[in-house]
Amino acid sequence: MTLTPAAKKIRAKRAARPIYAVVERVAVLSTGEERLALLAENPVDRELMKQRGYRRGQELRLEVKAPRNRAFHRLAHAVGQLMVDNVEGWEGLDSHEAVKRLQREAGVCCEVIEMDASPVISAVLATVDQTFGAGAAKLLRAVLPEIKTIPVTVARSLAFDSMDEDEFGRLFEGINAYIGANYTHVLLDDVRAEFWRMAQGDRAGGEQRRRAA
Repeated sequence: MTLTPAAKKIRAKRAARPIYAVVERVAVLSTGEERLALLAENPVDRELMKQRGYRRGQELRLEVKAPRNRAFHRLAHAVGQLMVDNVEGWEGLDSHEAVKRLQREAGVCCEVIEMDASPVISAVLATVDQTFGAGAAKLLRAVLPEIKTIPVTVARSLAFDSMDEDEFGRLFEGINAYIGANYTHVLLDDVRAEFWRMAQGDRAGGEQRRRAA
């Protein structure tokens, strides 16, 4: 059966999805021995194991990580909402978009990729042509250096399956520092106090995470 591009994308995403498990004490059927085992957490994870062909007795290589703290995730978005509600120019964003904007502005957990510059140059020339005429566009085209690519900063995904707890901690500490250096002066006193309360709470949580590690 030939898969459509959409079906291939869904299959690839499913294949990349981590399997969540819980540690349980179980009895091995063949020996009766009690051992600790990783068991698929829910029917979805069991189905993923079935689809990937995992069998009883099969040896597998595992990379085990603790899932991210959902309360910590909510705290980050609470900071984003604080910016949306109190900083001019941010009111059109939702809390997630605000966190992503902070991530890009602060340059934390971001990657720089080279993108094809031709669409940008074409758009600039079209604007110049429309605003100043064909002569100006022709002159600009002649003097513009031959630009093939442009560097673009891309913020990494915040999805639970894309960023682990330690990375998310670095992200939140980075955006907190960025807000403290660039935005606290535009916040009202009570809002500024609320931000620093959140930031201090993150520092305490970070210390706990370091001790746990």
